[in-house]
This record gives sequence, structure tokens and C-alpha cells, in this order.
Amino acid sequence: MASIVENQASPVTRIAPPNDDIRATVDQTEKMVARAPLIILAVLVGLPVVASLISLHIGSAIFGGVIMFIIAGFAIKLVNALIITPLKTARYKRAASTLAGQVQSVSEPVSFWRSWWSGAPGALAVTKLGHVVIVDRSTNYAQLWLGKSQIVNVSVEREATQVTNTKHGGRMTFGGVSNGLFGGYAMGGRSKSVTQTLETAFLEIRYQLEPNGYVSTVVIPYGSDRRAADELCAVVTRIEHTA
Repeated sequence: MASIVENQASPVTRIAPPNDDIRATVDQTEKMVARAPLIILAVLVGLPVVASLISLHIGSAIFGGVIMFIIAGFAIKLVNALIITPLKTARYKRAASTLAGQVQSVSEPVSFWRSWWSGAPGALAVTKLGHVVIVDRSTNYAQLWLGKSQIVNVSVEREATQVTNTKHGGRMTFGGVSNGLFGGYAMGGRSKSVTQTLETAFLEIRYQLEPNGYVSTVVIPYGSDRRAADELCAVVTRIEHTA
């Protein structure tokens, strides 16, 4: 059973040991995501190019390297779509579910909780006695209990991405032989562009464990649900210690 360790220099409570298994899962997954493209490039591009250079086939090395680089690009996208992304999502969702169970079963009654897996897994709870419980990457997956005095700033940020889809329409032409006897499709007709703005919201909670100490930040993704992010922002901003 995890022991509770009190830090006398600040009112924060740590539960030790941290989630070593979840931290290891996140570290391993991030390494897998970073190394997979490099391995594919090394196998599909590096080995053939090196083999051609050893054989002194410089032209083949250059031409083959370009062709294999293009093929490797498609291979990387395919591996990411079919293997890397599904595996990462499954691992992070499982970790987020574990963390959600932890923050819901803390020693104080919980009035609100949330877990997330996008980016990296994490969880947060607000207790009825006025503590914010955080366990995520910023806490190295140890559980932190924060009081109102330790919360430096709470804000809702957003990222807006504009996506433009353009549809081109040709025009049919009729006339003599030189202008298209049977009619033809001519480029340069009308085009219609539709731009959509995709907004992603996330909540940032900055906290300080001791006076004049380092400020850390927990980032909670909310996707397109800006209202939910605003609501949690208001909850944490107005939190009061009632014990």
C-alpha cells in the first residue's frame, strides 16, 4: 500500500512511490514513436544507399536513395496509421483509466474529477475540502495535493487551425475543331474554397510547491469542448479550503 509522505516545507502531500509502471509505459511509448521512423528510414534508405556506395555505384546510390526515401515516407505513414497510433492510444487510454480510479478513491470526498490520454495520460480531482489532486507527466506520475495558495494561475488556452478545401470546376466548350469540336474539359473554370476553423481548447494550471519556488504546469486537453474547460477553470479559480 502506498505510504503518504508529508513535505514540511510546503503544504503539498505526495503519495509514494509514484506510478512507476505508468511512467515506464509513457517513456517506452515516446521512444517507440520517435524511433520507428528512423528505423524505417535506416532499413529502406540507409542500407541500399550504403550498399551502392560500397559497390562504387554513385548514380545508383543517389537515384535509388531518392526513390526509397519516397517509399519510406509512405511506409512511415502506413506504420503510424496501422500500428503506432493505435498502440499508443490503447496504452494511454489504459493508463488514464488507472489514474482516474486513483483520483476518485483519494482519502477525501471528491466533487469533480477528470482524466485524459491525449498527449500523455493524466488525471485530476477536486475534493470537497478544497484540494486539487493532480497526477500526470508534470508530477512525474506521483500524486500531488495542492491547496489554493499553491495554485499560481488557471487559464483556458486555445489553438485554432484553419483548413481550406478547394473545389475546382471546369467549363465545357463548343465550337470549331480548334476550339473543341466535341466539347472538352478546360482548366481554369470556377473554383470554390471553403475554410473551416478547427479550435482545440486546453486548460493550464500553474502551481508552485513552495514560496519562491519553481512553477510547474499541468495541461488538460479538452478538444473542441471549450465550455467544459471554462467550467473547470472557474471551479479551480474559486476553490476554497473548508477543513
